[in-house]
Amino acid sequence: MVIRNIVGDQNPYANKKIERPEAKEVRRTQGSVKTSGESADSVVLSSEARLRGAALQTAKEAPDVRREKVDELKRQVKDGTYQPDLKKAAANLIRDDLDLLV
Repeated sequence: MVIRNIVGDQNPYANKKIERPEAKEVRRTQGSVKTSGESADSVVLSSEARLRGAALQTAKEAPDVRREKVDELKRQVKDGTYQPDLKKAAANLIRDDLDLLV
């Protein structure tokens, strides 16, 4: 038994047709493409987004890890001679926590 098309078209996209917009004049302005009759899209970044972008760019431009310093610290940890300044580490943790609250 074959049942076909009981309620109508089962494919809701079958009747949708792609309408091609009429050919519009295209002009370029400062690297962006605009078509006549359309307004240009624009992007506005918040000050926080600009700051994050600047920080990311600065981090990308920074020199790589100080390899000799890392190797020396690894050697000290492996040998058991690494003696961190606990007061300085605690002060830095507190400072970082206070910065988060501001």
